[in-house]
Amino acid sequence: MMIYGIGLIVLVAGGLLFWRFPQLRKTWYLPKRRGLVALMYHHVGIVEDPREEQFPFTVRPDMLERQILFLKANGYTPISLKELEQAARAGKSSIEKPVMLTFDDGYRDNYEKLFPLLKKYNVPALIFLITDRIDSPGYLTWEQVKEMLASGLVDFGSHTCSHRRLRSLSDEEIAEELTRSKRILEENLGVAVTAFCYPYGAGGFDKRVRPQVAKAGYQFDFSTKKGINPWPWKGKSTLRRAFPRGGETLFDYYLQLTRGQSKL
Repeated sequence: MMIYGIGLIVLVAGGLLFWRFPQLRKTWYLPKRRGLVALMYHHVGIVEDPREEQFPFTVRPDMLERQILFLKANGYTPISLKELEQAARAGKSSIEKPVMLTFDDGYRDNYEKLFPLLKKYNVPALIFLITDRIDSPGYLTWEQVKEMLASGLVDFGSHTCSHRRLRSLSDEEIAEELTRSKRILEENLGVAVTAFCYPYGAGGFDKRVRPQVAKAGYQFDFSTKKGINPWPWKGKSTLRRAFPRGGETLFDYYLQLTRGQSKL
């Protein structure tokens, strides 16, 4: 009975510490994992107020630059979509610590703030576009998309036409979102579009939705399920992603790279 009592005290004390000190709710105690780390970003810019809706979805340009330098200093290799395709096709790769920089939605700041950093450090990235919003205020223009593609540093994937939650749609509507966005991108860019990203991430797909993504002709499907992927990727599940949030530190970034998430 004494042992159970001590165990209960330790459990309660640990819970109180986790509640009182948020910094303890990090993932440092989880075992390190190796594999493909797909990093999920959205905006690149400055949002000062943590209470603003876009704060966690916005990484400062100076922090993104520090993160890129951290990758280079610690032996990580930022890979392109083509390199992901080659490794998946061959079933092997000589790249030991692969990482992908992925950006959702296709915001205008990806051209204004992200693209200069990619060119400065010769780092590839993958941007998922909502095709109905291209050329809209705050989003990338076709001219910018084509310039980024021509650089050889940026690939583009589909994020559907309208960014609706696919699980809420009929089979016919899902097919329309998947095939029309792919067709629009391929017709305008002149390249095959093999990557897809689910709107609303982990809650945006199910056993009914995912098979339609493959049927539409996509080879790689990215979600917001947290974690690190097998390398090379086998395609048995969606590609998981780590989410570096606005306001996080480089220690958080290290946890994203080694645990697939920085906090519980």
